[in-house]
Amino acid sequence: MAAHKPVEWVQAVITRFDEQLPIKGGQQNTHSKVSTEHNKECLINISKYKFSLVISGLTTILKNVNNMRIFGAEAERNLYLSQLIILDTLEKCLAGQPKDTMRLDETMLVKQLLPEICQFIHMSREGNQLVAQLRNSASGVLFSLSCNNFNAVFSRVSTRLQELALCSEDSTDVNDIELIQHINVDCARLKRLLQETVFKFKSLKKAAQLAVISSLERAFWNWVENYPDEFTMLYQRPQPDLADCSEKLFDLVDSFAESAKRKAAVWPLQIILLILSPDVLQDISKEVVEESKMNKKSFLDNLKKALAGHSGSRQLTESAAIACVKLCKASTYISWEDNSVICFQVQSMVVDLKTLLFNPSKPFSRGAGSQSADVDLMIDCFVSCFRINPHNNSHFKVCLASSSPPTFHYVLVNSLHRIITNSAVDWWPKIDAVYCYSGELRGMLAETLNRVMQSCSTHAPLRMTSSLTFKEKMTSLKFKEKPTDSETRSYKFLLLAIVKLIHGDPKLMLHNPGKLGHEIQSSTAELITGLVQLVPQMSMPEIAQEAMEALLVLHQPENIELWNPDAPIETFWDISSQVLFFICKKLIAHQMLNSTEILKWLREILICRNKFLLKNKENATLGSGIPICRQAQTKLEVALYMFLWSPDIEAVLVSMSCFRHLCEEADIRCGVDDVPVQSILPNYNTFMEFASVSNMMSTGRAALQKRVMALLRRIEHPTAGNTEAWEDTHTKWEHATKLILNYPKTKIEEGQVTESLHKTIVKRRMSHVSGGGSIDLSDTDSLQEWINMTGFLCAIGGVCLQHRINPGLVTYSPPMGPITERKGSMISMVSTEGNAETPVSKFLERLLTLMVCNHEKVGLQIRTNIKDLVGLELSPVLYPMLFNKLKNCISRFFDLQGQVLLNDTNTPFVEQTIAIMKNLLDNHTDGSSEHLGQASIETMMLNLVRYVRVLGNTVHAIQIKTKLCQLVEVMMERRDDLSFCQEMKFRNKMVEYLTDWVMGTSNQAAVDDVKCLTRDLDQASMEAVVSLLVGLPLQPEEGDGVELMEAKSQLFLKYFTLFMNLLNDCSEVEEETAQTGGRKRGMSRRLASLRHCTVLAMSNLLNANVDSGLMHSIGLGYHKDLQTRATFMEVLTKILQQGTEFDTLAETVLADRFERLVELVTMMGDQGELPIAMALANVVPCSQWTSIGPVTNLNQQDELARVLVTLFDSRHLLYQLLWNMFSKEVELADSMQTLFRGNSLASKIMTFCFKVYGATYLQKLLEPLLKTVLKDPEKQHLSFEVDPTRLESTENLDENQQNLLQMTERFFHAIINSSSEFPPQLRSVCHCLYQATCHSLLTKSTVKEKKENMKKSVVSQRFPQNSIGAVGSAMFLRFINPAIVSPYEAGILDKKPPPRIERGLKLMSKILQSIANHVLFTKEEHMRPFNDFVKNNFDAARRFFLDIASDCPASDTVNHSLSFISDGNVLALHRLLWNNQEKIGQYLSSNRDHKAVGRRPFDKMATLLAYLGPPEHKPVADTHWSSLNLTSSKFEEFMTRHQVHEKEEFKALKTLNIFYQAGTSKTGNPVFYYIARRFKTGQINGDLLIYHVLLTLKPYYAKPYEIVVDLTHAGPSNRFKTDFLSKWWDPQQFR
Repeated sequence: MAAHKPVEWVQAVITRFDEQLPIKGGQQNTHSKVSTEHNKECLINISKYKFSLVISGLTTILKNVNNMRIFGAEAERNLYLSQLIILDTLEKCLAGQPKDTMRLDETMLVKQLLPEICQFIHMSREGNQLVAQLRNSASGVLFSLSCNNFNAVFSRVSTRLQELALCSEDSTDVNDIELIQHINVDCARLKRLLQETVFKFKSLKKAAQLAVISSLERAFWNWVENYPDEFTMLYQRPQPDLADCSEKLFDLVDSFAESAKRKAAVWPLQIILLILSPDVLQDISKEVVEESKMNKKSFLDNLKKALAGHSGSRQLTESAAIACVKLCKASTYISWEDNSVICFQVQSMVVDLKTLLFNPSKPFSRGAGSQSADVDLMIDCFVSCFRINPHNNSHFKVCLASSSPPTFHYVLVNSLHRIITNSAVDWWPKIDAVYCYSGELRGMLAETLNRVMQSCSTHAPLRMTSSLTFKEKMTSLKFKEKPTDSETRSYKFLLLAIVKLIHGDPKLMLHNPGKLGHEIQSSTAELITGLVQLVPQMSMPEIAQEAMEALLVLHQPENIELWNPDAPIETFWDISSQVLFFICKKLIAHQMLNSTEILKWLREILICRNKFLLKNKENATLGSGIPICRQAQTKLEVALYMFLWSPDIEAVLVSMSCFRHLCEEADIRCGVDDVPVQSILPNYNTFMEFASVSNMMSTGRAALQKRVMALLRRIEHPTAGNTEAWEDTHTKWEHATKLILNYPKTKIEEGQVTESLHKTIVKRRMSHVSGGGSIDLSDTDSLQEWINMTGFLCAIGGVCLQHRINPGLVTYSPPMGPITERKGSMISMVSTEGNAETPVSKFLERLLTLMVCNHEKVGLQIRTNIKDLVGLELSPVLYPMLFNKLKNCISRFFDLQGQVLLNDTNTPFVEQTIAIMKNLLDNHTDGSSEHLGQASIETMMLNLVRYVRVLGNTVHAIQIKTKLCQLVEVMMERRDDLSFCQEMKFRNKMVEYLTDWVMGTSNQAAVDDVKCLTRDLDQASMEAVVSLLVGLPLQPEEGDGVELMEAKSQLFLKYFTLFMNLLNDCSEVEEETAQTGGRKRGMSRRLASLRHCTVLAMSNLLNANVDSGLMHSIGLGYHKDLQTRATFMEVLTKILQQGTEFDTLAETVLADRFERLVELVTMMGDQGELPIAMALANVVPCSQWTSIGPVTNLNQQDELARVLVTLFDSRHLLYQLLWNMFSKEVELADSMQTLFRGNSLASKIMTFCFKVYGATYLQKLLEPLLKTVLKDPEKQHLSFEVDPTRLESTENLDENQQNLLQMTERFFHAIINSSSEFPPQLRSVCHCLYQATCHSLLTKSTVKEKKENMKKSVVSQRFPQNSIGAVGSAMFLRFINPAIVSPYEAGILDKKPPPRIERGLKLMSKILQSIANHVLFTKEEHMRPFNDFVKNNFDAARRFFLDIASDCPASDTVNHSLSFISDGNVLALHRLLWNNQEKIGQYLSSNRDHKAVGRRPFDKMATLLAYLGPPEHKPVADTHWSSLNLTSSKFEEFMTRHQVHEKEEFKALKTLNIFYQAGTSKTGNPVFYYIARRFKTGQINGDLLIYHVLLTLKPYYAKPYEIVVDLTHAGPSNRFKTDFLSKWWDPQQFR
């Protein structure tokens, strides 16, 4: 368009510029400001090529805006702002005006633009800052306009002069004459103005003459300041024409000045006219002067007299001062080598001039209305005197003195600022000439700052160390009354000027010659601290802005070096960190005006900091370890985090960009010490992502916030920064929530408070709801900020909930040990139930209450946003807590009897919960899979269904049911990520509930729309049922008295029939639709989809339940209905495609399932973990009690110990079981002495191992020793009692001690010399125990090896003492000593030993235990005599323990005597798993490591248990064999004791064919034969025969079989003994 239709394109840009002005678009925000700036730049660039179009368009816009009628302060402000924007654009366009502008353009400018500009030049409104800005801006436009269009402006001025010359009225309008003051004037143009004035001056009235005099004076300075080279050249090459005009005008003006008043008015112009006439000035300096020039010499003489105060007129003295200052100022533009005359004149006046202007006892003043002009005059004088002679500092000291008036200070500071900023002429001296006064200037800043801060009632006075110059005045100020408003304003102006001075040249304040390093640092800290205190001053925005600029300049790398040249880096970290800490603290508290701009400034500070560090990167970390440095980084993080939820897009983007500089600083610091950057910034990677996103163009506020929350969820490490940010945001969120919910109660009524313009700005620029006490929901930013805060808290709440400990030797903590929580913070290790006391928990509870917010104005918005934020933006770490809170809330929707409590609050909550859960499960965010399974959702989902079931069949109820079905489907899609405690039971219940909704109302609906909804419900229900039925074995309700398989069969029939009915219904509806002409194609599609889902459901149902369902479904293949047969074939095809296992129809299916159950329990993970076994070990209680007592006399942990040892040994995995159990025991032990002393499962497993594997060893070891003691006639009467209180009168203590010692020594040596006979299985036990408790450092090898040795290192740190003692202590405590103390109970002796011997054995066990424990007797006095024996045998015992525990025999060399797994153990395992299924699920969900374990074992276990059914259902027929108790632990001992697999006797017995199986009977049952004559009493071991019979029967005992007993030739020698028969048939013997 720009190429083909340039005029239209330019007009479109101008129109867009017009539409975005504040007067039309309202109050500007950041986005509109940026857009306006872009439009301005576009128009400025276009004006270089289409100048006339742009200027004409802007002129039209300005004219229209000027003619607009406005009402109210807000509209007036928007008008002024619009005018400023237009004028600024015009100025820049005119400044770039092309040189080839046509004459027509110049005429257009004069006629159209110039009148509009003149309106602003002539505006007069005292005290209005915007009006003053408009005049200045209009002056700039006129100046730019006159650069290339001087003739047009001059013509207007000339015309006005002509009009005034002809006007006879005294009251004349001189506004156009004042245009002379604003135009661009060079030497030639000045000459034209003077000539025009000379020509018309006499004809003008007095008012016009005075206006011309004043305007020409200003035009002269415009020339000098803009073209200083031309003025300098004037004194090198005088211009006669200019001098002639000046001389003529001088004479005219001189004749005009008849009175003192007129003289005072014209003297300033007259001195300028003399300056424009160098030759005249030269002539009147001579002693002899021509008559024509006498009036000029007389003028100078009168000027000097008046300056010295000899004129008798105050007006003339003041005018003389003005004229002399202008002379001095003009002289500075002339090199004194070029003209000595003007320099001579200056020297003759300057002393009197400085005396007049800089007299503290009598300050110069021309009245109250001329204060500003007086100050400007003094500044001009001060600057001129400095440029004339910088080393004459008398006036400098006067202005600097503490006793001087504040005006003198103001003049000094502004003069220095002008000296710094104005350097147009080469010979002007530089500011470094006054660096020596930096101390006094810092003192002035300190005093002024304190005065200003004291005047602000909302702030306490600053405590700053003042310099010596101001010490006395500071002391008097301390007790001075509060200054007046005018004094306060004066100090504020002075403070602003000083801060600007720092901005202009920071070295002026940083110069510290001759001071020590710490003094320089203290001085710098005082300076910067003072400036920092000014930044948050909302009542002084201009000062605050200048303070920011000054601080930015001070942070430039070259200036930071001056903070303390002796130690620049250490000083930098100290002072700059304090700056960051203070500013960020204020930003966090929302105490800053225009916080977005301050954040931009803070970004620049960070850039400067990094430049300095990069410049000094070799030593960048010197001094960075101080507390304030870490505190500043924390506060900076907090501030940046909290700006992420700002409603201002620019603030969010700036905050994100600041993270880059935070990372750059960390890179520099870590590069010095070569350490990972995460050691300084744990979340470095995420911060860099924030920074990269800040450079992208956002599609809008919502998209940006979504991206922000996604990044917040990726923050992994909790830090002080993100924790504090969460807490502070949560506090503000709570306050804002209360305000929103109470609106409009908290709203201030309109008209009650009239806000000033400044307050309006503050209100809009500050945080909307977080800082104030009221809220206006009509302002969308207020609610948007609350929404952003909610999303922020949801997204980052997860990392703030965690308390992760970095893995390592020192910081490792066992998973089952105590957790230390951070007091007063939300950081804690939260259980799956959640901690109601944490702020995160309270926040979630508050969110749940807002899910049903019914606020009249914003309730819908709040509910919608809560649903979306919780469902889509919540940190996955918070999922478990959310699930539990939702579960608890929904559980309250039922009374004690389980009845649903329907009301207007509960139903919306349920609906919201369904939506949230669906969003959450649909949302595959990073980390969601890891945390979804940490809390079970079964109870919540069941309660949701139970609640929704009773809602009825209204349209809304049907919609809720449909959404719930969709949720169930999504839940099953995420099944692998979720945790189920009783999955099969849960899924069966869900199928039962959801199938009730199928065909519930489809045929009853009369309205087509409702019918469509019900069909949608059918579809959703069936899709959910399809997902639920995948691999689901049907599980009937327990306790119904029906046999398990029969109950499953009935349940299958129920569902299969329902699905068939649904298919028939679909067919009927399709036929009806066809008959009516197919009115609705949508219905047909629904029915086709529904039919497909139904077939799939039938396939899944049959696939998982072939054993119970095939008999019901197979008949459909022969059904007379063709469609039914086709459906069955379709179902059969699908289950074949799904790979259905028909093995479940085999006779061995039950045994196979038990085998898989054993495999699952003994399954080992990649890291050696045993998930199911350890979960079972953690949840099985010691015993189960009811109100009438324990359920069973058998301790469940004893049974579990037996089952686990048996199963794992049969799989050659006993060592892995022991390792896991012993490691857990070590982690939980308080000390080495308490290891295996309790009644824990590990202790029971150890005891069982000793009992099973060590029986033969103990028999061989102890039986000879005990029989020697019992049968030796000499020892039968010996006494071993060593307790004096228990001695009989005939006994001798020494003899008894000797007897006990001898027996103990004999037993001890026999034990330690039996290491070669020690069973290999027990060597494995001892080796595992030793490894779990010994001191073993982590090897620097592979990561896997480190993980394997982690537990060893933990124990080595906790128990660094003699670890082998744990082996000996446990072995004697649990194995040897119980057999010594109770040999009869252990089966070693046939009868109990006598009491004396029994007492001796007990005392001996104490001595042996002390040796094993490596401790001496201290408490029992009667045992102390044995300490020498105990101590002397420590080493021998240690060698024995090391011998049996130092190595572990290979698995294939160990005799696995428990390789046979009895049915009793398998059934016990089944019972234990079934009864503790839910607890196991809960344990695994809270401790599961998906990556380590892989596919969740619990799911497989749940499926197997569902197929097996509850233990109460007996799979074995009630035959006479059921009286045999195969769960007997004695039977296991029986097999182990004889080690039957190894004995030749057992092998020979099998070859005798006493009992064997051969063939089948007519009914197909296997037949067993017992040949009685082959058994010989006394020759064949009866126990072995029983064992052989049981092994032979085992594969068939679950099925019918027949036994043939052959008694041919049998006699008394072939009969069993009575004790063998009792073992076989009497269950009591096996318990």
